[in-house]
Amino acid sequence: MTLKDRLQRLRGAGPSPDGQGSALSSPTDSPSLAERIRRVSVGQARAEGASEPRADRLAEAVGAVEIAPGVLCLERRIPARQRHGQVSIGPVDGAMWEGAIDPGWVSPASRLEPELERGRSVPAAPAPVCLDTETSGLAGGTGTWAFMTGLLRAQADGWTLRQYLLTRLDAEPAYLEAIAAELSGAGLLVSYNGLSFDIPLLTTRFRLCGQTDPLPTLPHLDLLKPVRRAYGRVWPDCRLASVEQRLLGFKRKDDLPGSEAPAAWLAWLRAGETTPLAGVLRHNRWDLLSLATLIPRLGEVFDDPGAFDADIRAVAAYHHAQGRSDRAFDLLRSGCRHLDSAGLMDLARLHRRRGDWEQALAIWEQLAAEGDADACTALAKYHEHRTRDLDRALALAAALPSGPLKDRRCARLSEKIRARDESTQGWFS
Repeated sequence: MTLKDRLQRLRGAGPSPDGQGSALSSPTDSPSLAERIRRVSVGQARAEGASEPRADRLAEAVGAVEIAPGVLCLERRIPARQRHGQVSIGPVDGAMWEGAIDPGWVSPASRLEPELERGRSVPAAPAPVCLDTETSGLAGGTGTWAFMTGLLRAQADGWTLRQYLLTRLDAEPAYLEAIAAELSGAGLLVSYNGLSFDIPLLTTRFRLCGQTDPLPTLPHLDLLKPVRRAYGRVWPDCRLASVEQRLLGFKRKDDLPGSEAPAAWLAWLRAGETTPLAGVLRHNRWDLLSLATLIPRLGEVFDDPGAFDADIRAVAAYHHAQGRSDRAFDLLRSGCRHLDSAGLMDLARLHRRRGDWEQALAIWEQLAAEGDADACTALAKYHEHRTRDLDRALALAAALPSGPLKDRRCARLSEKIRARDESTQGWFS
């Protein structure tokens, strides 16, 4: 065989030795590339003719129903009185949500439906839907499947939990259709790190299946953002498990870690094992209950951070950034004993803006006596511009750490003192 013939065979364009076409195209000898990828993705290493896992067995084992071939749905009602850790999940009413959810936490919808664009009003207290996915791993892009999606919907007298489970890869279009239908009536999507993980992953799956993605039409509350604001400098980490224990008093027992979810799904696809997936469903349910319980608790944290050992300065800075300077001032003043030097400087700055120079001066002098450079700078400015005590201002500036700012300030003050002294000598001469 010539080199040209060999190259043609490798490309699948040349004749096979038996004259019946490319050897690579034989349906019996070699599978297609798509089939190879499918087998690798799910570990389809069974012998030819082995039976597929039976979804009805899995549905019976976990208490779900098959809503479409290859798609299971497990539904539960969660009463408002049920407790999650030390906190009651509570009733879901408009007043509670308006008071608990700070507007600054919510990322607006990036795409509006046509009727919204024409001016249809948005509900003042949107019905929240908590979302959490379990995936086949962290490969990213098209290599990661969201094989389970849990949705916890707020109702007037409690919550409705629906967990959708993909039991066959070829059923993904029906699986995504069920998720899209569930999200159609949502007014607010709630997640934990969903903006960085769950939402991009689901968006990718919708696109790969050629389906309309409903996620950009929903405002999104990613609870990781306010948790990091309140505890990022206080706790060693802000993982949901840490938040559950510290804020909700909930400690998981016999939990299947999220890192083991991919193996549980593969155990089902390869061997029809149901027990590991039951553990994934329980893990997913706990995640969602934590989200629902965390919303009102975070409202309490931002209302009184000191009572929950939160970062008072960070919470006050958030309120100030949202235009609530009075609230920020009250938090800093009431929690001043727990503030570090940076927090006290924030409080002094708010005193100054209110015209309360005496209180601001007391804070600056206290911190300057401890060697705080920012306080020395504030005092230098105060004496330069308000008391006109240039010598005091220069002494304070001279105590600052070496650097261009110190040099410029000292040079300016020295020039002002020289000009003052020359003017005084000229007046008496």
